[in-house]
Amino acid sequence: MRLFIGLEPPQPVRKAITAERKRLHALLGGRPTADYNLHLTLAFVGATDVHTAQRLQALIATIDRPRFAVDLDIAGNFRDGAIVWLGSSTPPAGLEALAGELRSAMDAAGITFDPLPFAPHVTLMRKGAPVTETLAAPIRWPVEHLVLYVSESTPHGVRYRPLYRHALK
Repeated sequence: MRLFIGLEPPQPVRKAITAERKRLHALLGGRPTADYNLHLTLAFVGATDVHTAQRLQALIATIDRPRFAVDLDIAGNFRDGAIVWLGSSTPPAGLEALAGELRSAMDAAGITFDPLPFAPHVTLMRKGAPVTETLAAPIRWPVEHLVLYVSESTPHGVRYRPLYRHALK
């Protein structure tokens, strides 16, 4: 199983992100991320076993952080448009603290994860054109849960399925 820990947008936020993705897709082309796969990754674990999934669930359950909001207000890309994303020009301290605490706890527990620096974003599409744009109106995302996801290959592509949700305070 392939696992990662992230944030799942509530339905109104997912709807707003989808509208922005559709607008940008019309301009840039590319392969859109399915609505049900929209998320913000905090830590990518990758291929692992059931025992590690259980350890991750227990670790996530110990996270004691307050809720916060993220304003998605910029569109950008990695690798010259290979990945087009939405992000925040000023990520809130709560987001940085949550990712930092989670990654530190995983390190302390000996759970390996992708060591790339945390770069908060929501992937909108792949293989689009390069873009750097400020959104006309930011999308406010109230963050209320931390989610352990499993990435599953299906005949219709990859699907990210929540395994466990942990409420923030």
